[in-house]
Amino acid sequence: MLREATIVDADAVAMMVLHELERRQYRQLRRVSKEQLSQLLFVGYHQPDFRYGYPQAHVYQNQGVAVAVAYGFPAAREATLDNRWTALFARLQVTPPQHPVVQPRAQPDEWYLDLLTVNPRYAHKTYQQKWFDEWLMGETIHRARQSGQPVLGMDVRPGTGIASLAAQFGFVATSRRRFDRQTYLHLRYPLT
Repeated sequence: MLREATIVDADAVAMMVLHELERRQYRQLRRVSKEQLSQLLFVGYHQPDFRYGYPQAHVYQNQGVAVAVAYGFPAAREATLDNRWTALFARLQVTPPQHPVVQPRAQPDEWYLDLLTVNPRYAHKTYQQKWFDEWLMGETIHRARQSGQPVLGMDVRPGTGIASLAAQFGFVATSRRRFDRQTYLHLRYPLT
């Protein structure tokens, strides 16, 4: 069952986001231990204006546990979500990075898919004859259509699983971007 995330999903969602951020290998987060980052994500999850807070998340629940999560929001909302890391780093008594951990990426006409990930234990399982990530992507596209934005946008590193999944759904690369010394493709999917 896909539903909006709630406070009670904090443990499961924080761990999925932690694994995804580790895969992305952000240099700004290297000075933070895995335990500190886990704590940061758990505390941040409870903050409505944190990029990975519960209001921006939808989870797929299996037997009462969140096993997949998609984070997305309209582009206009992104400015209020970035730069919320500083207070969390201060709370952990860790010097915050000089640059934002996640830079603004959404284009003005987009509903932006920031993160889509599945708990590794469920990565090779299906729901309604689709892989969890395929099913969650389809539901995310549906949710983005309901927002009224004309385009769904996302950034991916070339050659990753999420890049392949986006290609299967018909996303088109419109530009290359550099962030944290890594190349990303900005993908767009028309919603109208």
